[in-house]
Amino acid sequence: MSSSIQSAGNAGPSAALPERGVTEILAGFISSGAKAALPLPVQHVVRRAFANWLGCALGATGDPSLKPVLGVALGLGGAKQASIIGRSERIDAVNAALVNGFAANALDFDDMHVRTLIHPTGAVVAAALALAERDRAPGSLLLSAIAVGIEIECRLGLALFPGHYNAGWHITATLGTLGAAAAASTILQLDASRAAHALGIAATQAAGLRAMLDNPCKSFNIGRAAAAGTLSALLAEAGLDSAPDAIEAKFGLFDVFGRPADPGSVVRGLGASYLVSEISIKPYPCGVVIHPLIDACLGLSRERAVGPGDVRTISIAVHPRAVELAGRKHPDTAIGGRFSIYHAAALALARRSAGIAAFDAADVNDPQLAALRERMQVEADARLTPGQARVQIEFVNGTRTEQAVEFPSGSPERPLADAQLREKFLELAHRSMNDRAALGLFEACLSLERLADMTELRRHWVS
Repeated sequence: MSSSIQSAGNAGPSAALPERGVTEILAGFISSGAKAALPLPVQHVVRRAFANWLGCALGATGDPSLKPVLGVALGLGGAKQASIIGRSERIDAVNAALVNGFAANALDFDDMHVRTLIHPTGAVVAAALALAERDRAPGSLLLSAIAVGIEIECRLGLALFPGHYNAGWHITATLGTLGAAAAASTILQLDASRAAHALGIAATQAAGLRAMLDNPCKSFNIGRAAAAGTLSALLAEAGLDSAPDAIEAKFGLFDVFGRPADPGSVVRGLGASYLVSEISIKPYPCGVVIHPLIDACLGLSRERAVGPGDVRTISIAVHPRAVELAGRKHPDTAIGGRFSIYHAAALALARRSAGIAAFDAADVNDPQLAALRERMQVEADARLTPGQARVQIEFVNGTRTEQAVEFPSGSPERPLADAQLREKFLELAHRSMNDRAALGLFEACLSLERLADMTELRRHWVS
């Protein structure tokens, strides 16, 4: 099930707003979210998205980039309201959202909504889970909150993309703040008036720069969005007022972050379908724009690994966005390697893998990989869609082979099977728990609506 909303872009004068304001309509959607029954296919998608988010957070438990954020959050203390994923400590809900939102993005293995370049679950799940634990809410309410939060952040994303992103805003952080506030407000079951104030409080906190995408602050952007969204809902519940029309008001979200050509698209058909169904669950821990190329390279290396001594040239054609976001030929950091089409292609060809273990083991300065990167010629082909890629290899013996990809693995058109998602989850979860506990936790994620109390999840990683 997928939405019929199309990106309106940002050029030209804005179309008329709906008679009721965008903020008011979205707030009404939030207030009804706890009571509305999600369609069964949407529940299934949300359960899988939650399992993927949780696995990514578990996999980052020992990641060095998480250490300063975790240390500061633990030092701040606060009421023991919510879990730090993979650890025994519990802290206040706002700081738990911060740490867990950061962790879920740290490995670049979390999900993606390709049409907006938003990582949909990142801030939304972190905020919703923190308050669901605090309030001992049932899994069914968490499912609804996640669907509501993702719907709002991605609808705003479709209206503002690409202008908002091209201006330098980290769209997952800016609009994730509002998505997190919506999800948190659903857990708190705020009425429409208080939910509108929560969106306003979130909008005035929304921030995040694309300049951070090649350093650990990228993940801080998402953690901070989760914390800000959580705080927004709590403040609204406590009685703090904001602009009730903060999204469409003069000097509000649209005025500051980019005026959509059709602001009414944000609320048109709201509730008829859910954008969570468009999520791509990553099979590779790197920028999603690289995934079609990885698929093509893995297809070419299926028979045997390809080394620099074997090839004369490697001709690559990808969508221009892949070159824009991941066009660095010789990255100098591990994070940089996860945002390099050259490094990812070399890894897939030479190591015949692009999973988390392969990326972790591959030094970006490895001479074999560097030599293979030197043989690559990359073309930004505007005729290709973001999900397409072509690779042609000319070998030193004069023979050639090529591979093309129409839809990358993990996309809605080629979704990971439940067995593949389980394999990914278990590989990540094994970093912080044993096999039996990891499998039990995965099964709990896929039957989330049966949990009467979200605090039950932590027993899988706390003995």
